[in-house]
Amino acid sequence: MHLNATSVVALIDRANHRLVIAADCRVSRGTRPVSACKIIQEPGCTAAMAGLYEEGNSDFHLREYVRVACREPGDLRSKADAFLRIARRPFEEAVIGIRKGDPAYFANTIANKPTEVIFAGIQDGEPGLIVRGLEADSAGKIKVERFESTAPSYGRIGYFIGLNGHIRSYIKSHPDWANDDYAKLAARFVELEIEAHPDLAGLPVSALQIDNKGDIVWLAKGACDARQSD
Repeated sequence: MHLNATSVVALIDRANHRLVIAADCRVSRGTRPVSACKIIQEPGCTAAMAGLYEEGNSDFHLREYVRVACREPGDLRSKADAFLRIARRPFEEAVIGIRKGDPAYFANTIANKPTEVIFAGIQDGEPGLIVRGLEADSAGKIKVERFESTAPSYGRIGYFIGLNGHIRSYIKSHPDWANDDYAKLAARFVELEIEAHPDLAGLPVSALQIDNKGDIVWLAKGACDARQSD
């Protein structure tokens, strides 16, 4: 069984010295969809994920690799890089297995669609977002993604991983979107994708914010109960 995490939004709110993350809860498709928390909260490291979530034949478990990476020593960037070290080989093995065993599924769902993790927290004394990802091309060759938005430049307002086409359409048609309340906006962005792809993304939405002291406030637990949010 291949489980796929679907839609995550992370925004840097520079005006209010915080960042906001929102995620849907769908990790499987079909008549009996499975819901799970896509946000991990560890001391000094919060992470949200989208892409290949589990692959039973190869024993690939994205959430477990992210949790272990968050517990690695070092700053947020070090933890994000640890994720690549930990997850790359299992991801390669999962890709090989899926491509061999279910080539149609691989072509439609895995190839050229990255599995990405947003690491959020304090980097160099300010809220930051660090993204690391793994992506297989149509031949199964793996490439690594590295993006980040950190002080002082904050090159990007945020990241949309997983399903994001309707979010980008909204941004294009609402050029002043960045003036809205980011806490409400992040959740609404995820809801746009849920409404557009009810078979791929699902309620409830989980959302939290992190301020410049590293304090975390859950805005909506969604599928993240105390156990799942670690």
